[in-house]
Amino acid sequence: MRPLDIGCTEKSTVFFYTSGEAAKQTFFYPLCVGHYFCTKEYFVQRNNYDSFLLIYVKKGEGFLNVENKKYTFHREDVVLVDCYKPHIYGTTKDSEILWFHFNGSTSREYVQMVLNSTGPVCSVRNLISFEKDLNRILLMISGGSAVNDALCSYYIVKILTDLVICSSQNLKEENTHSISETVISYINDNIREHLSLEDLSNRVGLSPFYFTRLFKKETGHTPHEYIIQSRINIAKFYLKSTTYSIKEICYSSGFSSESSFCTTFRRVCGMTPSEYRENSDIS
Repeated sequence: MRPLDIGCTEKSTVFFYTSGEAAKQTFFYPLCVGHYFCTKEYFVQRNNYDSFLLIYVKKGEGFLNVENKKYTFHREDVVLVDCYKPHIYGTTKDSEILWFHFNGSTSREYVQMVLNSTGPVCSVRNLISFEKDLNRILLMISGGSAVNDALCSYYIVKILTDLVICSSQNLKEENTHSISETVISYINDNIREHLSLEDLSNRVGLSPFYFTRLFKKETGHTPHEYIIQSRINIAKFYLKSTTYSIKEICYSSGFSSESSFCTTFRRVCGMTPSEYRENSDIS
């Protein structure tokens, strides 16, 4: 393990690995891996590093300058850098990143497909699976035991393939739409049950943060906002079309208590449930 880069806290780690010549001829292979906890002073500038770099931003944000263009990256973004070219990158706030430098016989073709489609800052649909594969690479290199070069290559190719697949704009839009439809259907079928963000995001294999971002992009609402509005709409229907009590409507609409129902209804509709029921001019 080498000394840490400037701007990395003592929690950060980095490990180097040297593959055999046979592995280099056959597989994708890592050169070094790291798990960095960065301050806003983290900064790297190179003319070249004879490899490709993949960074996964677990927390925080930063920037990349390459080929006279500046890109910004944020939490749960993936950054792909052709380090054969001059490049500068760093973080602009306290951040946590996982990264590895790699190479291989067709690595340039893989990287170029992603860069041509999305540029160097991109995303993956299934972050849970992506992060597991990335952690497997880091654990293999940092574990201190013999590395299975074929297995390591498999995970690198799998990660890059995910990026290639997600670099298709049509597929990204289709996946986003499919995710929203799946979750909306589940919400509608279970509107009277407790619906947590973690449960909804797990159903489509995404982290809560990334799922919320995709759902809002597709629907215009966060999952919580959508659930509340759906429950309010059900309550409005019951208030106008039934003689159910306010308490009965509260639980039939999925609210956990009568007080929270009345407070939320007033906040959203500008009046109490009773006032809404009594006002025949409002539909």
